[in-house]
Amino acid sequence: MAKVYCKYCGENRLDIRSLTSGLCRKNPDGEHHVPYDSDEKDRYFCKYCGTSRLDIPTLTSAHCRNNPHSDYHEPER
Repeated sequence: MAKVYCKYCGENRLDIRSLTSGLCRKNPDGEHHVPYDSDEKDRYFCKYCGTSRLDIPTLTSAHCRNNPHSDYHEPER
């Protein structure tokens, strides 16, 4: 079964319900995790600056100067 990742912090769960019930400290629009709505990939790219990493948690843990909503990279779909 594929994991579901939060697009803001990279935390993962086995289902959407358990992910979205948790709090996310990096969500600029609210307090809960928001599912990353795409298939798993070999590399993930920041939609604001193009930086790439092998997984969402590593990408979203680094700062992004170009993100107008938060200080962190956000994966593109």
